[in-house]
Amino acid sequence: MFKYWLPALLWMLLIFSFSSQPYQQQDMRPWLKDKLPETFIKENFSHIKVNYAGSEVSIQTKGVPGFVEFFVRKGAHVFVYTVLAILIQWAVRLTWRRIGRLSYFISFLITFLYAMSDEWHQAFTPNRTPKIHDVFIDSFGILLGLLIFIFLQRLFFLKKGKHV
Repeated sequence: MFKYWLPALLWMLLIFSFSSQPYQQQDMRPWLKDKLPETFIKENFSHIKVNYAGSEVSIQTKGVPGFVEFFVRKGAHVFVYTVLAILIQWAVRLTWRRIGRLSYFISFLITFLYAMSDEWHQAFTPNRTPKIHDVFIDSFGILLGLLIFIFLQRLFFLKKGKHV
């Protein structure tokens, strides 16, 4: 049974390690400043303004590197929680084979509670702030992961000639 949970636990450990790093260790802006086509981004994305956690995120308020970094960071939230949801769903399905569709609710709940605990953990990390908005973004990743799991499961069963 533990072997089913090991990938999810390792992925959780990876998330925890990233959340344990102060912002300065993860700051991508200096690297992005040298790599981005700043003029192209200003010309094509200056009209985009996002209200996030009570602050405006735009090229005008964050600069090009800060603007791009914001979307990279939020995309990373979606990605890591998409993967975690898939891994947890896989573990739940293999651990409790007879629970059927209830497994999706259990997987969502476990992953969502981990996302909340991860944000709370950031309150104890220097220069990091927990944001409920990030939990909402994580939740989108969780739902996406569960939908991908359903799609892959149906694809696998259809290829095998079985009915779902």
